[in-house]
Amino acid sequence: MTTTRFAPQGFTLAGVTTVPTAGGPLKVMVLRMKAASLTDYRLTTHDRQGPQLDLNADALDLKGAVTLYLTKFSGCIEGILCLTFTPDTLPVPPVVPPFVYMTRVSAEQALVTSDLIVADGLRLQAGAGATDTTGGG
Repeated sequence: MTTTRFAPQGFTLAGVTTVPTAGGPLKVMVLRMKAASLTDYRLTTHDRQGPQLDLNADALDLKGAVTLYLTKFSGCIEGILCLTFTPDTLPVPPVVPPFVYMTRVSAEQALVTSDLIVADGLRLQAGAGATDTTGGG
């Protein structure tokens, strides 16, 4: 997953856990927030059991109880200080970062949960040569 701008509200690095996957347990970081806005959101799946899927949105807003489960998270705090975190390199104890936004974000996602997800300019492409499906809302 990549995004040119990630603006969370009430962001907390909540710790590390293990989530079940088809390939077995996966160690992930847990990030929680009240809401987040992402600009130029791009997600590419790497599921070996089906076709590759590309999901793109001009803007993606996550609202409510937002939880991200990630194996890797990189970005530049307010476009200045660039950092990379993994489940093995998180600060201890869990912290509430003081930043307002991050740029040039890339993450390896295992799971995202949210009460509400609103996408603007949503496009989905499946497999090689597939046609984009455009929606919004």
